[in-house]
Amino acid sequence: MHDDARSTELPPTQRHVLSHTLGHGSTTRPRLLAATGLSKPSVNDAVSFLERAGYVRRNGRHVPATGKPAVVFEAAEEVGWALGIDLGSSHIELMAVDLAGTDSTHVSVAEPGGPGAARPREPSPPVVDRAVEQLVAWCARPDRLRRLRAVTIAVPQIVDAGRRQVSAADADRERGALAALLRALAGHYEGPVRLENNVNCSAVAEMRIGVGAEVPSLAYLQLGVGVGAGIINEGRLVRGAHGAAGELSRLPFPWADGAGQASRYAMEDRLAASRLVDSYRAGRSGSPGDANPSVGHVVRSILADVAAGSAEARAVYDGYVRDVARACVALAAVVDPDLVVIGGEIGDVPEVVEAVQAAARPLHEFLVVSGSVIGELATVFGAVVLSLEEAHVKLLGEHAVHATAAIDRLGDRPRSSAK
Repeated sequence: MHDDARSTELPPTQRHVLSHTLGHGSTTRPRLLAATGLSKPSVNDAVSFLERAGYVRRNGRHVPATGKPAVVFEAAEEVGWALGIDLGSSHIELMAVDLAGTDSTHVSVAEPGGPGAARPREPSPPVVDRAVEQLVAWCARPDRLRRLRAVTIAVPQIVDAGRRQVSAADADRERGALAALLRALAGHYEGPVRLENNVNCSAVAEMRIGVGAEVPSLAYLQLGVGVGAGIINEGRLVRGAHGAAGELSRLPFPWADGAGQASRYAMEDRLAASRLVDSYRAGRSGSPGDANPSVGHVVRSILADVAAGSAEARAVYDGYVRDVARACVALAAVVDPDLVVIGGEIGDVPEVVEAVQAAARPLHEFLVVSGSVIGELATVFGAVVLSLEEAHVKLLGEHAVHATAAIDRLGDRPRSSAK
């Protein structure tokens, strides 16, 4: 976030009125009078200024049951937009949203293949090129040109305090896909680009617009190719002294007597969704199946086999559920969250989430386990939520008190995407 969070772009009264306009999505002068506590001349002057400057525009009239009709105002293009990017190991998701949370665009560019495919360190050049083309096109749109106010990029790595901000102008200091994205932003955005751990972003999304919206604390357990946790306590993201809070892959495993030498990434190997895929496929060596089945496909196949009485499928399923339940209990023992949210395709299957809750219940009396309601878009939603909050602060300073309403509005929109 900018060191200078107070906006010098607009005077205080205009920021106050604009904040309420963004918070309501659309408003009228009478509503602004009631909401802001400002005088009628102050509201009229502020609205007129904001309209001339292109921050608000007229959008019809409101005709109340009693009283006079009033002109409806809403945010216009000059207010700007925020950008969230999920830079994964095999995909790039981009999401753009206006500061009122009423207009969002999402594009997904991904590698082919499922969890059985080899894990790349970052997206291939063709995926990066397509994402960069889309990003440049967004920045050059007439309604968005030079109006990008905040950018957050979610990355699958530890982000320490000294690495939390980079600049589009410093692209030459970076490498690979991140450097390419920063170069695409150069010339369109001069502010700091926030870097955040991808699982932390997923936790933010579930807390702000997902299953954790009604609780003050949660732990988001990501079970994908990699394994990690995002932790939010009392509404605040917990990063740790080195940005490594929630790095479950660092837990030494196994550690029981006689279990052998602990390995640094053994816990990740144990909990990763690929283990479930590999274990199931190993018991079905005579079946051709898909070369790289999705986790969701494998879970549905396992459940079908369990229902049909397969002892092999039952052993694979129960073993994985037991391990996930123990990971949830370990998280709860340290963090004591209101909720542990299971992310990834594992968390999309209610039967699995219920089984994990049942397996964990005898081990921890307070633990509540839930599946994600946002699903595979949690990371990019979290990134754009962080950008929306930052954009409001940059533009509105001390009057940035209605970002929550814009974020809630974003969460209500259909989660469609373009490939």
